[in-house]
Amino acid sequence: MKFSSMARFFAALLVLCPIAIAQGGEQSRNVSNCLQLLESCDHNKLNPRQAAAVAAADHERNLRDCKNGWSCDESKLTASEIREVADAARKRNVSDCLDGNSSCNETKLTATELVASADAAKKRNLLRCKEGWDCDATELSPTEIAAVNTAAHERVVYACSQGWECDVAQLNSAELKAVAAAALQRNLVSCMSGWGDRDHTSCDHSKLSAVEAVAVAHAEYELNLNDCKNGWESCNESKLKQVDVAEVARFRHQANYSACMQGDKNCDPKKLTPAEAKRASTIPKAPSLPTEDVQ
Repeated sequence: MKFSSMARFFAALLVLCPIAIAQGGEQSRNVSNCLQLLESCDHNKLNPRQAAAVAAADHERNLRDCKNGWSCDESKLTASEIREVADAARKRNVSDCLDGNSSCNETKLTATELVASADAAKKRNLLRCKEGWDCDATELSPTEIAAVNTAAHERVVYACSQGWECDVAQLNSAELKAVAAAALQRNLVSCMSGWGDRDHTSCDHSKLSAVEAVAVAHAEYELNLNDCKNGWESCNESKLKQVDVAEVARFRHQANYSACMQGDKNCDPKKLTPAEAKRASTIPKAPSLPTEDVQ
């Protein structure tokens, strides 16, 4: 082969290789689409081996759909597969009956399965009655009625102990004492947290014991001290001890100095000492956001 002929041969290869690669990639995608049973599958482009694999995948999908009770073509199933589908349908019906689903067909149940289905329905009804939902109390035995009444009473006791709306008249003396104790505990927690006292809704100081009142007073003082240190609006400086006034001032001064040293726009240079102001003057301030960015 002459040099010019070889050049033409390799030039042809350079042209044909990308085409072959592209065609191979397209063929692979088509096979993948067919195996996934996608509408974009072109069966005409499959070779016999690929077509057989796709047909097998389609058959398996159809069998699966039939077993699950979905839309399928039973005419494509073998005799053994039809028996499998029928067995799966029977098991689904048994499960539906045991779960109380409307799709249950009791006429297809065996005698044993009917007994199991009735027992499951009875248990579901009892559970609904115990939980306070709509149920058929006429189906309950005397023992079950007693259990339902006990569960209903326990719900009342729990609601009362949580401070929810309840019928206190249903409580006995021991339960009333327990509910009262729970109410006092909730009040103490509310007072100790400080929030109940601030919104004047959930903390009642008159219900605190002498020991509790001391503990609450200490907690409220610490909460106010922390508010003042952080410069929050809830701070009441008139309630601070003199020694703490100085501590709050130092804390706020240090917070302001740190803000200035970090270039924070909340820095107030007028509250710095000359030495601090000199050091902070070398720190660039944080740029302000444009108005359009804030909106």
